Amino acid sequence: MGGNQSKPTLHYFDVSGRGELTKLIAAVGGVELDFAEYPFVANGASAADKEKAGVIETAHTKAAKELGLEGCGLPIIVHGDLKFHQSFACQNYIASIGPKFPNLNPQQQAIDDMFMGNLEDIMGLAAGVILSSYDGALVPKYMTKILTHLTKWIPESGFVHGKSAPSAADCVVLVLTQALIPFGATLGEGAGEVYGKFPAAVALGQRVAEYPAVAAWLEHEHCNLKKPPVAARS
Repeated sequence: MGGNQSKPTLHYFDVSGRGELTKLIAAVGGVELDFAEYPFVANGASAADKEKAGVIETAHTKAAKELGLEGCGLPIIVHGDLKFHQSFACQNYIASIGPKFPNLNPQQQAIDDMFMGNLEDIMGLAAGVILSSYDGALVPKYMTKILTHLTKWIPESGFVHGKSAPSAADCVVLVLTQALIPFGATLGEGAGEVYGKFPAAVALGQRVAEYPAVAAWLEHEHCNLKKPPVAARS
């Protein structure tokens, strides 16, 4: 991490969403994070939805303003004097400073970026069902489309790039197949039917979950992969 010896702080909501992939990458790479969690409150899933709903003031919007990132959405990372937002930036930064994260060549990095991009696509849609009343019937349709595409790169055993540890591509599949918010929540009773068509993806997600560093992370208090928002927890 060069001259910056502080721990990065990840600012995100108290759900899986767009923040959990960064946490999984940190777990694999051996990056210790600090966490700033905020209640899951938003005024829409897209820029258009948010513009229509109007400005809201919440704990996370106040925090972003205090960080000099007013109007920027979560996730946000603060690492010493470095402050930035956007999912891809957070994910790739944490991967780049992780001493145990697999070393990828440009071709492998392109595949990882492709997996992350597909996650962003379906994340926006499923979040829109929760936050902006999008048609819930679209989620199984597009989850099927994305998993059909990504399955072409999923091996029968091991991880996508044949490394001894999972990369971001593998962690994406764990999120796609096991995250409650937004996928389990929006697929609902239809989840089994969708995932049943993609045994290779489900199996890869489980292999990632069983990788020792990830398995330990799944027990961490700040792992929200399978949790509802704090307000909905009993």
